Parts: sequence; C-alpha cells; structure tokens
Amino acid sequence: MTDIQEAHATTALPVAPITPCISTAVHEIDESFYAHIASEYWAWRAVFELDGGATVGQHPDYVLTELKFSREPQHRPPCLITCHKNDKCVAAAVVVPKSIAGEKRFGPAWDLQGYRLAGNRLIGDTSFQVQASLLQAVRKHLEATRADFLIVEDIESEDPLVTVCRDPEVAMDAFRPAPPQTRHRINLPESVDGYWKKFSSKSRNTLRRKVKQFGECRLERITTAEQLPGFLAAAQQVAKNSWQSDLLGLRIHNDDFELQLFTMLATQGSLRTYLLWKEDVPVSFCIGTQHNGVFDYEEVGYDREFSRKSPGLVMVVKMLEDLFAHAPPRVFDFGGGDAEYKRQFGNVSSESGHTWFLRPGVRSRLIVAYLSGRRILGASLRSVLARTGLIDRVRQWTRKGLRTSQSAD
Repeated sequence: MTDIQEAHATTALPVAPITPCISTAVHEIDESFYAHIASEYWAWRAVFELDGGATVGQHPDYVLTELKFSREPQHRPPCLITCHKNDKCVAAAVVVPKSIAGEKRFGPAWDLQGYRLAGNRLIGDTSFQVQASLLQAVRKHLEATRADFLIVEDIESEDPLVTVCRDPEVAMDAFRPAPPQTRHRINLPESVDGYWKKFSSKSRNTLRRKVKQFGECRLERITTAEQLPGFLAAAQQVAKNSWQSDLLGLRIHNDDFELQLFTMLATQGSLRTYLLWKEDVPVSFCIGTQHNGVFDYEEVGYDREFSRKSPGLVMVVKMLEDLFAHAPPRVFDFGGGDAEYKRQFGNVSSESGHTWFLRPGVRSRLIVAYLSGRRILGASLRSVLARTGLIDRVRQWTRKGLRTSQSAD
C-alpha cells in the first residue's frame, strides 16, 4: 500500500449530524375520533401514554367526553394539531372553540372568538424545537380560522410555553388579563409522620381537637365505576346545601356527562374521589384524580349545616391519611387560587393563572388594551362600591341574576 493509499485508509472524514425532519398537521376532530377508528386518535393516544408529565385532563377520551357534552357554541371545529419527527408523531395539542362574552356591567362589551388549549399544556416531546414547531402550527391555525386568541387556563408563570412563544418563528405574545394567584401543593414525604413534622405542636393539637370535635365519621374512597351512581347522588345532595351552590351554581348535577366522564376516569385508573360521612349523612365531597404521581384536588363542597365543625378541614386531614396509606402520590395539587387552608397544609407554592396567546398585530394590541382597560375599570368600581358599602348588595344582585339565568337554561 502506498503512503497516499494508507492515508486514505486511516483518515476518517467528518460526518455531518443528521437533522431530524419535523413537520406538523392539523386534523379536525370528527366522529371517527369518537369511534376510536381514526389513525390520528391512536397517534394522539400513544403520545399521551408516553408523556410522563401529562395530566389526566389531556387523555384523549377525557377531552372527547368534554367535547361530546359541551354547550360551547361551535363557531369552529375542535382540532388535533400534531408534530412529527421523521414521520413519527411525537407531540400534540388540542384546540377547542372558546367564546369570551364581554361583560356589560363595566362599559361596552366586545365578544371575542378563539380557542382554549385542552389540558392546558402541549403533550409529548418537550424539546424546544418540537414545542416551537407545534406552537407555530397553532399560530398558523389561528390565522387560518381568524381566531382572536388561544387561552391556556391556570398555567404556571414559569411554564415553558411562555418562553417558547417568544421565539421569532412562533411569533405569539403572552398576556395575562389578571395577576397570577398563588398555587399550593404538598410534596409528600415518604411517611405521614414526616409530613406532620412541618406543623408546630400547637397547630397539630388544634387539628386533632377539630377532628375530635367533629365526632365519629367515615371517609369513603371512590375509585370504581360501580361506586359512581351512589357517589353522584350523595355529592349532589351535599352540593345543594353548600355555599358554592349559592355563589357559583350547582356544582354536581348527577347527569350523563358526569357519569360518563367519571366512568372513563375509573376505567383508566385515574379516579380518586372522596365522600365524608357522618353516620348515614354525606357532609362533604372532594372530586379528585390521580395520574402520573399527582393527585389533583379538583372540586370540593360541604353541607352548610356542619360548617361550624370545619368539615372541609376534617376531610383534608382524613384524605391525607388515606393518600399516605394507599397508593400514595408524589404530589398533592390544590389547584389554582389561594386560601388559608391551602397555605396551612401546603409545603410548596408557585403562581398560576389564565394566559392568552395572541398573534402580533393591531387587533391583538386592541384586545390587550380592551381587557386591561376593563380590568382597571372593574377594580375602580369595586373600590368605590366597597367604600360606599354597596358592594354586598351588588354581589347579591349579580348572584340572583346568575341563578335566574341558570334556572332558565
């Protein structure tokens, strides 16, 4: 072998890195999705099942059940937007039609039409390149449908979506109409004793005294479809006697939607709901789910007749005992919104709130100015009403109107 031949034989040429081919697609959600015969449904399902950070609210069947029973005006069809790397689906987002009606109480109203992001996050590959490609496809879909916004409900202030949307290729603006609220969680230690050590001896004694004063009671854990008819009937009974019903309307309807949704959760092994009984009377309920090691505290209510005995606090104590004893999660998430009892039981906190993603342009700037102006005007009016002592009366009028419209529905 000559010197030249030997040099060619031993010198390795540099190999250029292979850049993955990334593409996106938009699929209208039609009857083939509900029947589970669309190939896109199964691609969506596979991405969900491989995502260790997915929430149960992103499960395809959860989203489809919500869509099936939705009363939201369908000004546009809901869509599945997928991202593919080398022809394999690696990430997805579902956008659902959303209407925002302007509140006529505070000046002129402007009705807006857009979408909400189902499950409040993208699912699948979390790499910046994939997430940016998926968000770019969402923006193009907003442009194609002339939608005003994409709203993500109760998103963390430090969520990567907010960072990704600033990428020049994505070109979307993130806007919060209202300041974020504190979000409380419990990072569960290995033992229940380890958790209670965070409380002072005085606080522990106070909790023990309140549980003792409440008297003999029984906590029922609901995880199976067979338990659901009894649970829904009992929870509706509690809901009718709760303060939440007066303020927000009936929270448990015991209807086909709730039965199908909770049955789906039970079938998937994600239902973890509770009822607190005193003798044979249900006094409090908590609708909860557990998925990927996170217990989500979704909806609560208690009978006002027992309010002096702190039924909500007693229920949280009993639930924590059960969560440590049976299939303990890593995290107990109280959800958005601050409250004294959440501060008392939580051991970590963050901030979260609704975020609007808007396409750059004059219309989006007008929307931001409109929402900001209404927020300032509303805050000013509430301040004036509070100083004049009329705010409670206005709230009563508002709640009466809400109940009237709900009964008319």
